[in-house]
Amino acid sequence: MLLHIMLGVQALLTMAVMPNGRITGEDMKNNTRTHMQPAEPTGDDLTTMMRRYTAYNHWANQQLADWLRTASEEDLHREIESSFSSLQETVLHIWSAEYLWLQIVKDESAENNPAKHFNGSKEDLLKGWLQASENFNNHVQTMSLEDLQAKRPKSRGEGYTAIADMIHHCMNHSTYHRGQLITMGRQAGLGSPPRTDFIYYVGLPGE
Repeated sequence: MLLHIMLGVQALLTMAVMPNGRITGEDMKNNTRTHMQPAEPTGDDLTTMMRRYTAYNHWANQQLADWLRTASEEDLHREIESSFSSLQETVLHIWSAEYLWLQIVKDESAENNPAKHFNGSKEDLLKGWLQASENFNNHVQTMSLEDLQAKRPKSRGEGYTAIADMIHHCMNHSTYHRGQLITMGRQAGLGSPPRTDFIYYVGLPGE
């Protein structure tokens, strides 16, 4: 059995790049991957996907906010090792990113980002975060296919990105940091966190 496993690993390390995007042995040695450009959804598929994704994001943020309301002010500011140093700093980061990306999508200034200079209570924090995700969702619900396929300059000036891809990036970013909030909340002693996986959202009545 061990010999079979070793032979299988050797085969993976020596395989050549094929048209289907398989990884070469050289790629694996260099810890790189062959990039295959994904197909872009079009038409009703794209508008439906973006609208569902931003609605899901707002719903998931609401679930996390309700859970974080059980935390004390001390819990919110407790230093916990993660991408950001506390629950509050992580919420502020998600809020800030959702505000920023919506302004980019709308082609408006993001200078007055409310999360950047926040100095309020726990409830102010959670309400501000949820308002940002609600604003994002409300805007996307009104966007047409042409709006979503329009392009904006990349932040570093390296070409252009479709607005739909910017939205997808922001929603994925929020999902990533919600996962961190759950891990940090557990360490802070909060109770069982809510289930915010997309599959639970799509199982809701009326979705």
